[in-house]
Amino acid sequence: MCFENLKNLMAAFGVHFGSTSACLAVYKDGKTDVVANDLGDRVTPCIVAFTDHDQAVGSAAKQGKIRNAQNTVCNVKQILGRSSDDQILQQYMESSPVKMTLQDDEPVFKVEHKGQAKDVPPSKIAEAIYLRMLETARSHGDGDIHDSVLAVPCDFSEDQKQAISESANAAGFSVLRTVSEPVSALLSYDIGQTDNTLECNVLVFRIGGESTDVSIVKVQNGLYRVFCSQNSRAVAGSKFTDSLTDYLATEFYKKYKLDVKESRRSVKKLRLEADNVKHSLSTLGNAQCAVESLFEGVDFHCQVSRARFESLISPVVQLCPSLIDNLCTTADITKSDIQKVVMCGGGTKIPFVQKIITDSLPNAEILNSIPPDEVIAIGAAKQAAILTGSDETDIKVNFEQSEVECLKKSICVKAASESTCQLYPVFPALTPFPCRKHETVTLPSNQTSFKLELCECSNNNSVDADLGKLVMQDLPKSAVVSIVFHLRRDGSLHVTCKEASSEKTVSITVEVQS
Repeated sequence: MCFENLKNLMAAFGVHFGSTSACLAVYKDGKTDVVANDLGDRVTPCIVAFTDHDQAVGSAAKQGKIRNAQNTVCNVKQILGRSSDDQILQQYMESSPVKMTLQDDEPVFKVEHKGQAKDVPPSKIAEAIYLRMLETARSHGDGDIHDSVLAVPCDFSEDQKQAISESANAAGFSVLRTVSEPVSALLSYDIGQTDNTLECNVLVFRIGGESTDVSIVKVQNGLYRVFCSQNSRAVAGSKFTDSLTDYLATEFYKKYKLDVKESRRSVKKLRLEADNVKHSLSTLGNAQCAVESLFEGVDFHCQVSRARFESLISPVVQLCPSLIDNLCTTADITKSDIQKVVMCGGGTKIPFVQKIITDSLPNAEILNSIPPDEVIAIGAAKQAAILTGSDETDIKVNFEQSEVECLKKSICVKAASESTCQLYPVFPALTPFPCRKHETVTLPSNQTSFKLELCECSNNNSVDADLGKLVMQDLPKSAVVSIVFHLRRDGSLHVTCKEASSEKTVSITVEVQS
């Protein structure tokens, strides 16, 4: 069902719940747009604060973060649906300014609310944010039915998808489906939807508040396949803010000989203003930093140019081309094989970031006409419109058809010598079952044996697990070995090696992770 065939339906919503901000889009009467909240903002900070009087969500919680840090929860998306032994959850608990404990193996935030101690699980924090987004949806005036699609990261597990869906349902949204963020980004530009004969590779570059996701999506016959995806915490919006905060702290010291880093509260005040300056410099050539009573009663005023900001964040931004190179290596394609690039995430609003990515892929069409922090929500809204235009049976059937078993990790061939060990990818991670590949190897004239070692890798630089090996001996000179790799639908890998002239054959079947 294509977008132009949609009838005048009830409003369908797309919700993107990010680490630092959330965005709500609506599809109605053939148009998609982002719904602004009651403050007129098109994105809402994913922050929940507990005070003596009420529970604040969004900008109000963010503004009070400095004085109420021990009761203000941020970045809850990172830990939704994670088990107690998950390393990311453990790191979050160690660094969280809000006290956290485990109860029945589940994390809880220990906050003070209306003068009383309160235990709040992450799911309730997410529910509060979704409830805030629901209030925004209700302002659109379309009754009590709020059919929606949620956009989630590629690497979200089933438990994480279920946790985020349950929080949205508890808030009052009717969740039709979750869709991966890269796919949602493509839907926002109707790639492959208005022209289902289009075949291309699309790179989705998303810089969020806490991490960066780079994905390659194959488009064919109107269908999307997330071919490869990688996540990095080395590049993130928070890194840009950190760099600017350090610069402003240095300027304050030069001017007043006072070190704001002696006060944790002063650093938080300065970082909050640095975040505002960062956003301003995405559209303006200069921005004013103004903080009253920053440290020891001294007010701070400073002008920052875009050129200065770009020089400060340059070490982080210069990592972007290497992220693209690594992804292409993992996917076993070249940058010239990428025809389109979709920019999304607030970090890609910065012109300098856009230029670095564009220069890295000079032959690709850059798609950034939609505000990057709204792209994913808009795509989710279009997916919700398609589902809302189908009856309930169609939704269930299409959902079953859209679930394709894929490899969890890459399968590589190990080529070892006395000094090095090289890995050659046969099936990249996220390759759907079934799949078949054929390779031919010609041996040197002095070699009469052949060994093939198979392994699983999270990336192409390290081996996670050895799967098995095949050995052929007493082969003729200049032997030609034909290798067939068959990734079966049942989740097994069958490999057959056959030497052409002698017709010697060996085979092996191993189980792989799906």
